Amino acid sequence: MLPLELFRYGTRMKVLTFAIGICVAFIVGSFAFANGLNATVQEITGKFEKEGALVYAGDNLTSSLIDESAIAIGSPHISVGIAEALLNGTSYVFFAVKDPANLLGQDLVPSPGEMLAGKDVPVRGYLTITSVEGSVTLFANHTYSSTMFPTYWHLVRWEDIVKLRQALSNRTSFMIFTSMTDSLESSIKAKGLSLQPMPGIFGYFNAGANQVTNDLWLIIIPSSFIVAMLVYSAIAMETKDRAKEIAILKTIGANNGQIARIFMFQAFMLSLLGAIIGIVIGIIISYAISTSSSVVIENSLFYLKVTEYSMLVALVCTILAGMLGAIWPIYRASHQKVREAMT
Repeated sequence: MLPLELFRYGTRMKVLTFAIGICVAFIVGSFAFANGLNATVQEITGKFEKEGALVYAGDNLTSSLIDESAIAIGSPHISVGIAEALLNGTSYVFFAVKDPANLLGQDLVPSPGEMLAGKDVPVRGYLTITSVEGSVTLFANHTYSSTMFPTYWHLVRWEDIVKLRQALSNRTSFMIFTSMTDSLESSIKAKGLSLQPMPGIFGYFNAGANQVTNDLWLIIIPSSFIVAMLVYSAIAMETKDRAKEIAILKTIGANNGQIARIFMFQAFMLSLLGAIIGIVIGIIISYAISTSSSVVIENSLFYLKVTEYSMLVALVCTILAGMLGAIWPIYRASHQKVREAMT
């Protein structure tokens, strides 16, 4: 048994372990974001993708008006009203949702006197919204999040959207059906309305979610490189500090392979501990963000999802990167001449 500790865990190693953990947490968090986005899109599209359709009039959703009573509305559907209005001198799109059957699985009705801002335009405070047909003053303190609607639209109650666009008192801008029968489709087309199958619409969201997943390697590769550099630095400093100990071991019969295995084990343990710490940090942060999002962003379906696969990828990439980063300093230390080490 060689008289050299297999793993000497001092302050320097602790700091470098934590630094590796931060890199790993970034990898885990990135996977959690991509997994959460995919899960959210799949959860919503699963309700509409097979038979759902969007019905509107004309070529523009913002100008569309539909008389619901003129359509056979026996099938469950969602009504959406849209109005363009000014907020602080800037034109925005405001919308309201009627979903009595809770098809979205999401309460998209703000409290009375409240507006939920789009997450891309997080306005706050008491706001006066004006259009050519009227105005309304609402309080905005939260945002909403939904893959069904653009994130730059603002969500209001139906009675408030009617004040901005009075035609919506007995009409709707467009309708979303979860299923489309032949008779319903014929009735819609007979009224000269446009019908857009939901698979075509949600294909856009799925493509975006898949692109995020494909781009994960653009995050994994640089993060793994940083891990390799951290382990390289740690082992290089460790072998330099213990050069005389290595020389002594060689004088009593230790060969290059035995010396290399000692520091390779140290590189493995450093990478493993960093990976475990990073995975734990990633899980905690993902859980905290998912929990707080329901408070900060009302009615949010989005969450961060850490899977066994993402943890395994983070663990394997970290260990491989650490071992690769340690090769050169270990080789240099194990082949160091005894005379050079003792001087």
